[in-house]
Amino acid sequence: MKIERHYISVEGRRVHYRRAGEGPPVVMMHGSPGDSAILHGEMEAASAEFTCIALDTPGFGGSDPLPGDVLTVRDLADATAAAMRALGLPPCRVYGTHTGAAIGVELGLGWPEQVTGMVLEGLPIFTEAEIEAIFGGYFAPMIPDPLGGHLTATWMRFRDQFTWFPWLSRNVIRLNPVDRPTPEEVEEWVSMFYRSCKTYGAAYKAACYYGHGAYRAAAATRTPTVYMASAEDMLFGHLDRLPPLAEGQRIERLAYDPAAKYPSIRRFLSGLPGGAEAPPTVGSGLAGGDPAKGFLNTPEGPVFVRAYGTPGRRAVILLHDAPGTGLGVEGMARRLAEQAFVVVPDLPGCGESPAPGINATGVLDASASAVQAIANALDLDEVLLGAIGCGCAVAGILSGRGDARFGRIVVESPLRPDPAGVAGGRSSRARSRLWRACLPVRRHSRRGGS
Repeated sequence: MKIERHYISVEGRRVHYRRAGEGPPVVMMHGSPGDSAILHGEMEAASAEFTCIALDTPGFGGSDPLPGDVLTVRDLADATAAAMRALGLPPCRVYGTHTGAAIGVELGLGWPEQVTGMVLEGLPIFTEAEIEAIFGGYFAPMIPDPLGGHLTATWMRFRDQFTWFPWLSRNVIRLNPVDRPTPEEVEEWVSMFYRSCKTYGAAYKAACYYGHGAYRAAAATRTPTVYMASAEDMLFGHLDRLPPLAEGQRIERLAYDPAAKYPSIRRFLSGLPGGAEAPPTVGSGLAGGDPAKGFLNTPEGPVFVRAYGTPGRRAVILLHDAPGTGLGVEGMARRLAEQAFVVVPDLPGCGESPAPGINATGVLDASASAVQAIANALDLDEVLLGAIGCGCAVAGILSGRGDARFGRIVVESPLRPDPAGVAGGRSSRARSRLWRACLPVRRHSRRGGS
């Protein structure tokens, strides 16, 4: 299964989504505090029949949060409906799990013209007493510890979240009937949490405090719906809290069988009313914001790019050190953006950019080719190329290719002595002044080694 990643702008806010498969579209919504990365199993099963479009909920993963510290599930459903319209989707099927199920039931109620049917897994219907008892201390802030203790604490939180519900009530009556998670499973959740730990709270609280609102929405919607949960799900018992269902709606209780769960979801989706084929992909470039973000397709695979400043100004491409990502040069990029258009890719195999699947030596050539493809995609015909550390090796390859667009190169801390002493050892602000000073230099002048 090939999963593409894209950004689109929706009502002034960036929305990140994953897309896989062909056929009629299915919009997929994840649980919390994860993002659409956790839906790979559902996407793999359903993509043989459907075009799966998995959205990052506002404030999670790559999607910008909604404004305000207090949100409702209706707010999240409104944002989801707006994203569906921005993607040009016809009326289509919807799948949601936990928080995604809460958004789904509101979507089916408030925007029935956009939804032909729903599969909702683990719809949360907590009582007022449960909300007070479970979620009173649930949203503990993540406070960085000078000795890194917050890293261990976060790991233990997600290990315990598999074992207990809620995770902070370590009591035998709170045990989940599931196997202990693997380190890889814990790592996946920890990684997703850190992508959104500063922005996820308002949306997650909206779902947790949904309470009787979920019951009312389920009672009122007439959209064909399969309400489901597996026996190991902490919300399995909430299926018994659903109201009497309308015609075309039913409950499916699954045994604890991970291998059978995803094919069951596909089967439930297949049994729902459908619609037209999915339209072409939307969001193949950069989506606006500060910075603009997007995945640009290159012959070496998709490359994640951040862009600062105003397009049309003199262009700068910054290549980060490794291990690292483009975030490592964000401060420099913002200062250069005062007078330039600054493009910062995550080099292949770093950050959000997947590795090209070739040997270590070939990665440098692939990275150089990716930078050339980025210049092509953004119509950059004259570029100041800046490189730090391992990025200097990529700059050196580009220099040797004779691409006239990269006639000016500034390197910092290359992987060999720098006889010119360019930029090495200077403060971040001093480095930025030096790099800005290079902007007016005529083409084909080079500074330092490369």
